[in-house]
Amino acid sequence: MSPRSASFRSQPAGRRRRRQDTPWLQRNALSVAAVSVLVALLGLGFGLLQMITRPEPAPALLAVGTAEGPVIAGVSQNAAMIGPAVQPGPLGGAVPVAPATATDKPREVQASARIIESNYIVAGGDTLGQIATRFNTTVERIQALNNLADPRALRIGTKLVIPPPL
Repeated sequence: MSPRSASFRSQPAGRRRRRQDTPWLQRNALSVAAVSVLVALLGLGFGLLQMITRPEPAPALLAVGTAEGPVIAGVSQNAAMIGPAVQPGPLGGAVPVAPATATDKPREVQASARIIESNYIVAGGDTLGQIATRFNTTVERIQALNNLADPRALRIGTKLVIPPPL
């Protein structure tokens, strides 16, 4: 064995590699910056795509909150009382606007609420399974509608709301 090979073998195995004492972020700073720029560009592109493909808002929606009040299809509230509405045209001239028709007006939102009353009183020996089959529904629907945690804990005289049949 030569002296050179003996000294090579006497070094521990861990010494052969260069030890990396720098933090991970410093070693990979360029990659992190490139990924950040890529994510920013993708976000910008997605935002532009959303703006391009978004439908134009209706004129009535644009005029909400103006000083004169909402404008419905080119006729303001004040102009409807005075006369036909006009819009500024090219070179400062006035262009008349057609009055609003019944189809141009926004529809009214109508809400209705119905109070559900209990329609069954638990008798002795009743189970939710029996009640469900009698009314052509499921135990789960009866439980959900009546906020019953345990289907086995029924008390005689309890009023239940039975959902409509399936």
